[in-house]
Amino acid sequence: MGPTAGSSSHNSAEGLLANQVLQVGSSGAIYVEQPRAATRVPEPPHMLPGGIGRIVGRHHLLHEMDEAMKTPGSRCCMLWGLAGSGKTTLALAWASSRIAEYPDGQFFVDMCAYSSTPRIEARDALRSFLATLGINRSDLPDNEAEWGSIFRAVTAGKRCLVIVDNVGSYEQIRELVPGLGSVLVVTSRRAIPEMSVRHDARVLKLPLLTLDEGVELIAERVGFVRVEREEAAAKRIVQLLEGHPLALAIVSAKLAIQTSWTISDAARGIEEEQSPLRFLDDAGLGIEVGRVISWSLDDLDTATTKVLYVASMLPSNECSVAVLCLILEQPKRDCDRRLQALCLASLIDEIGPGRYRFHDIMKAYLAETLAQVLTDSEQELTARRIRTVYLALSYAADRAIDPNRSPLPSGQELLAISGSASFTVAQALSWFESITPSMTYLIDGARAGGDFAFITRFAWAVNTFLYWRQDVARTLSIQREAVAAAVAGDPEMEALCRRGLGRALADVGQLEPAKEELRASMALDEAAGDDTGRASSQHAMAELSLRSGHHLDALRWGLRAARESRGSNNVVREARGLYDAARALNEAGHHTWARGLGLRSLAMCEERGNDYGRALALRLLGATGLRSGDLDEGCTWLERAWRVEESLGNFRSVRTILGQLEEAYAQGGNASAVEEVRRALVRLEHYPDLTRSALVVGTATT
Repeated sequence: MGPTAGSSSHNSAEGLLANQVLQVGSSGAIYVEQPRAATRVPEPPHMLPGGIGRIVGRHHLLHEMDEAMKTPGSRCCMLWGLAGSGKTTLALAWASSRIAEYPDGQFFVDMCAYSSTPRIEARDALRSFLATLGINRSDLPDNEAEWGSIFRAVTAGKRCLVIVDNVGSYEQIRELVPGLGSVLVVTSRRAIPEMSVRHDARVLKLPLLTLDEGVELIAERVGFVRVEREEAAAKRIVQLLEGHPLALAIVSAKLAIQTSWTISDAARGIEEEQSPLRFLDDAGLGIEVGRVISWSLDDLDTATTKVLYVASMLPSNECSVAVLCLILEQPKRDCDRRLQALCLASLIDEIGPGRYRFHDIMKAYLAETLAQVLTDSEQELTARRIRTVYLALSYAADRAIDPNRSPLPSGQELLAISGSASFTVAQALSWFESITPSMTYLIDGARAGGDFAFITRFAWAVNTFLYWRQDVARTLSIQREAVAAAVAGDPEMEALCRRGLGRALADVGQLEPAKEELRASMALDEAAGDDTGRASSQHAMAELSLRSGHHLDALRWGLRAARESRGSNNVVREARGLYDAARALNEAGHHTWARGLGLRSLAMCEERGNDYGRALALRLLGATGLRSGDLDEGCTWLERAWRVEESLGNFRSVRTILGQLEEAYAQGGNASAVEEVRRALVRLEHYPDLTRSALVVGTATT
């Protein structure tokens, strides 16, 4: 059906196919008038920018884009990711290599959503697209809402490519979607769910470059020979910048211009700056990474911005919603909602349920601009709150690892937080593993802020874990910091801190300095009338005497510790004193007496449910049996110790026990038992690593 001949009035749009239906409305169909003979048919638009070089490390994404454009329905792809991750480059690289597949026109517009220039309105982009098709503003209806329908009509049934770059919201895209048969590529720093829901778009998030891809990018720009000579330095640059494409491109440009520089010079320059942004933004190349990142924050509301900056103050790049909501004192649901909004804005990444991560470049930018959001006093209060939460959670985790350890006196705030957190042993180990790289950072911040109480108590809270981890160097460093903090401003903790330092010194073989610290600790406990503290120091002296081979001194210290603990009704500490005395007797060859004290220690630990003490006593009884020549009895005790240590997740001790059993069974000629132990050793290599368990804070364990 065509237009009625001779009709007095009808709508028309020049430059389109004759008799093509554009719209059906209340006034009837709108038809296109047959072009006049003098009308010149415009050439297909070619709006793609040039200058795109060879793309590095995105071949799997190019393949996915190809797959998206082959679907029979909507042919649409959405590229999103962190500022500077290469979204526009990928879109143009894909399009430039496939221009021949879209002979009816290639459209491109930068919507400037994240830019120093004003944003482009969808109607302006539409007018530009239609103008390239020969449809001028005068040919368009006054109702701008109809322009999108016209664009879809003129691109329907054709092979056109439309790239809408640097988009901030769905409102900027909705009217730019081409007609059926044409394809659309959208790039944005923000995930735009409507593209998937309404247009079945293939949504691709751009990762940062891998180490090899980053090195290849540098080599493409400064020369492969140059990079081959300094490959280690090139890899270091990629690591320092975490494979950020824009940052690597800026460094490469600087190297290409500064021909007297070596790649090692650039790596040192980045390392020497407190923030990588200072090196990048001082390059004088007209591109500032910090400024590019800043545009991503423009759309955030005040509450979400605060969550972002507080999260950036955490000691590591990773954060947990459970920890962050304690710091912010916000409901977990509200905190997680804002973190999700930050993920959609490509400001952080979600790496697991309730777990998020900052990229190094983003965290560096937030650190440099922190003063623009939080005042000095707000920063100080936030830093102190972070330390309080980390200390409280470390208390709770330590309690899960060693429930019989005497607690420290704590304020109401610490008690409230630690009381709300429940850990399994696996979760406690996971918590400590996650904060281990940040321990020095936390202590440095506390020292700078005069928060000496945090240092002394944090050293106490992490000590059991570090002993389990056998991290003697870190333990010694932290205990030295604790003693200095106690002397500077927390005198009530000095005795305990000196005791911890004495043990740490003994672990690294510095026995005489260790004795000095332990004697100083005992003197302080004596002056304060602290029987429990004095008994703990005596136990440490017993261990020290055993290390130095003074078995009689070890026996005396162990018995003194047991006696002091009995007087203060500390059964757990008394059992430990008896254990020390039994070890000394066993080393001195008095196996029967050692066995008797070991059995008493075991019974006391079992009565109090002290699994750690029970494991120690069982290992002692096993060692006593082996030393006395009773292999069967020794192996029986060691097998029990094996099961207890295994239940505690202490696989280092399990491995030691299995080694003892293997040797004992081999000595007794029990080949089948030896094979069983060896199979257990093999299985041990496949045990789950408890330190990698998922961490849940604030959830009661069952």
